[in-house]
Amino acid sequence: MSEPGIVVHPNLTNEVVEFWGFKYREAKQENETLQTRIVENDKFLQEVITSSRNEMKIMQQKLDAYHAENANLLSEIGRLGAERAALHTQLQLSYSQALSLAPEADRQRRAAIVDLFKAQPIVDYLLNETPPDLSFLSARDLASTLRRVSRRFSLPLYFNPCPPNAMPLRVEGPCQPGYWFYPLNLQMESPFELIVEAEPNKWTYFGRYITCAFSGYEMKLSEWMTLDEESKTIFCSRVANQRSGGRQASLPTQVHIRQRYDSGLWNIPSYTLQCVGYDSELCNALAAAAVRLACGHAESIERQAEVASISRQSSLSQLGKRRRTETPPTCGDQSTKVETSGFPDVENIRVDERTELIGQNEYP
Repeated sequence: MSEPGIVVHPNLTNEVVEFWGFKYREAKQENETLQTRIVENDKFLQEVITSSRNEMKIMQQKLDAYHAENANLLSEIGRLGAERAALHTQLQLSYSQALSLAPEADRQRRAAIVDLFKAQPIVDYLLNETPPDLSFLSARDLASTLRRVSRRFSLPLYFNPCPPNAMPLRVEGPCQPGYWFYPLNLQMESPFELIVEAEPNKWTYFGRYITCAFSGYEMKLSEWMTLDEESKTIFCSRVANQRSGGRQASLPTQVHIRQRYDSGLWNIPSYTLQCVGYDSELCNALAAAAVRLACGHAESIERQAEVASISRQSSLSQLGKRRRTETPPTCGDQSTKVETSGFPDVENIRVDERTELIGQNEYP
């Protein structure tokens, strides 16, 4: 049987035959192109599937490695947590031992002080009178007021603040011997007047002292450990500033110095305190200056309140007129008006200024 072919009607023209022949060839070419694309797409899909499977295998291997690493990290965290707990317990034990050792170091120094000054006569002053408490915020303001109420003092005044603004001072009371650590800006073996801050802004005149190096009785590491963090930070900052020539030291320098004290590589020297006199007139003058300074502060507050009241009631011109005609207020029974800069806020007092050495040459 012969294959069917194209039957051409005798009436068809050559143009119709050519048209359908062209369509046939075009369809055949398009079919071949589609077949080629299908083969190429199948090949591409196979490559994508193979690549995806390989990537999934790699990702699974990485995931397994991450799980193993996570398990190791959890185990390490548990180990470090147990080690941290053990170190915390050890630190508490060391701190407890330091608390028990620190008083022993103080006892040894006090015994050495008694032996050192046992032949020295006790300074005689009115034992039946308690030295007055001096309330003020700025030693420089007090010294400035002192010039208005008393004679010029002949010896330097050393104001020693309470911790954390200074290292602990170990003196039982006025005119008693003792010791202290690292006094600032003070010449050794030269007399000075010692004013001590027993509690914040409450000062007491202790007497006239000289100080010398107390060799062999430096601050022990156990004593350093018992100090509060603020005292350590302030002290290390001062040491760093001194080693930087008085300039503000950088934070890494302060941290480096703190590490040396914490590790015991450095220790704080101690100095003896020997009382060689007691100036009752200076004590009374300091008390009078503190009272006058407080009065000046009260007057300043009253003036500020009055000015505020006047400002609310009158115009600026009326306020100026009233200021020129009013009588300055007084404090209590005092008739002399004290000019003063007033009390600064505690927050505005720089730590480095709380320990002040004020001498005659500085305040002529």
